[in-house]
Amino acid sequence: MKYTQLTLAACAALLFSNVALAAPIKFKAADVNADGFVDAAEFAKSGVKKELKSLDKDKDGKLSKKEYSVIFDEECE
Repeated sequence: MKYTQLTLAACAALLFSNVALAAPIKFKAADVNADGFVDAAEFAKSGVKKELKSLDKDKDGKLSKKEYSVIFDEECE
C-alpha cells in the first residue's frame, strides 16, 4: 500500500514539474538581475516560445514588463 502511494506521489510530482517547466515564467522571475527589463539572455531561459524580436515593440533589445505581459494576454485569448 505504501509503495502504491509513494509511486502515485512521485508521478504527480513529475507531472506537475513538467507542467511548470512548459509554462513561461512571470516577469519578476524572468528579470533575474531585477533591472526592470528582460534582456535576451534572461528571455532565453524564460520558457517563452515566441521570438524576442516579435515582442520587443520599441526595438531596444529587451522587454519591459508591458511588452513581456503580452505573452500572458495572448494565452488567455
